[in-house]
Amino acid sequence: MNMEFYKNNPTNLHNPTQKRKLGKKQRKQEIIHNLTNTINSESAKIGGGNKDLIQKLQFKLDDAIYGKLK
Repeated sequence: MNMEFYKNNPTNLHNPTQKRKLGKKQRKQEIIHNLTNTINSESAKIGGGNKDLIQKLQFKLDDAIYGKLK
């Protein structure tokens, strides 16, 4: 497989990710961002989206923001 195709092709939609791992704060911010976007997109659907999924994601978002409740 020719790897030059992927590097030089302007129509390639793949954006390579960072080579190093994210730090804890960066990962936490990414998780919060992804959960928030998913909840918003589900809520914006006609009929309000999947209510059970929104509720589960909201619990995960609360845990990510405020820490796990003990």
